[in-house]
Amino acid sequence: MQQTTYHIGFGVDNNYVKYAGVLMTNLLLQHIGQPMEFHLACDGIDEADRLRLADFERLYRNVRVHVYQATAALNKLNSISSKAPPRLNRSVLLRILLPHLVPSHIKRLVYMDVDMLCLNPIDELWQINIDGQAVAAVPYPDHAGVQMCRRLGMSSERYCNAGMLLINIPAWRAQSLTTKVAEYFQLHTERLRMLEQDALNCVLDGDFIELDSKFNHMVEPNSPLMCKYSGQECILHFVNEAKAWTIGCIPEIYDLYWSYVRRSLWYDIQPAEPSTIKAAFLAAVTAEIHGQDKDAIKYYSTVARRLSEYYLEQNKKDLFDMEV
Repeated sequence: MQQTTYHIGFGVDNNYVKYAGVLMTNLLLQHIGQPMEFHLACDGIDEADRLRLADFERLYRNVRVHVYQATAALNKLNSISSKAPPRLNRSVLLRILLPHLVPSHIKRLVYMDVDMLCLNPIDELWQINIDGQAVAAVPYPDHAGVQMCRRLGMSSERYCNAGMLLINIPAWRAQSLTTKVAEYFQLHTERLRMLEQDALNCVLDGDFIELDSKFNHMVEPNSPLMCKYSGQECILHFVNEAKAWTIGCIPEIYDLYWSYVRRSLWYDIQPAEPSTIKAAFLAAVTAEIHGQDKDAIKYYSTVARRLSEYYLEQNKKDLFDMEV
């Protein structure tokens, strides 16, 4: 009996191909011997990463890698909303293009954001019955989901996180979802704070199969209070500003993620500096908790400097005359 091939897709720009490579390595090591085909919709890709992807195929004989250049398609879409969180860029739109790019013989595709890590095998995703439905996904918790739906004026109160999607490719194409979601995005760009995730939810309007939260367990990797997980989850999703590769992650996440970096062909990537005041503050807190005084001082100082710059800009005339 022929073994099922797992088709897994990503949407990345040239800065994120390396993180896709680490996640691909992680997935392979969690599914030893399992035939896999990885599908990368790219908004640019460096030649060095192309070569590493080719080496990746040669190294793992049970793997195929497909790269789809989607820059031209992205160029036809509107610029993303000015209200979108700064951490988001146009490459997230690739997830709605990918089901239209993969070969027609593929029936089931798991889309994953690359800020994820597989803790346990995801074989169950190839056993779930999705006949007749285009998408299966993890819904937002009740209150949060309802708020998202109301913000968008949806009739449904079911809103899914699009970081991990189980996609029925024939049903997606039969429903012309790439076209419908892209058109919705074009018409309502400025009110879609979560970009294509908002657009997809508005088009689906609650019509998706609910997956267990273990397939998209959201954590903030640099926050001791928001990084709770049992280890039984299948997929951890590192949400908000900090990622598993950002300096300041709690040690459990840092050690786990970088163990896969070291076993990947992208072993030479370096940790990224915190990009926001919140991320720098949490990096300082994490360092202080673990006795890393030098790093704690560095990031608390960064926070103080950036806050000072902000308030100086806001109160140029009166700041130094204010009573204390």
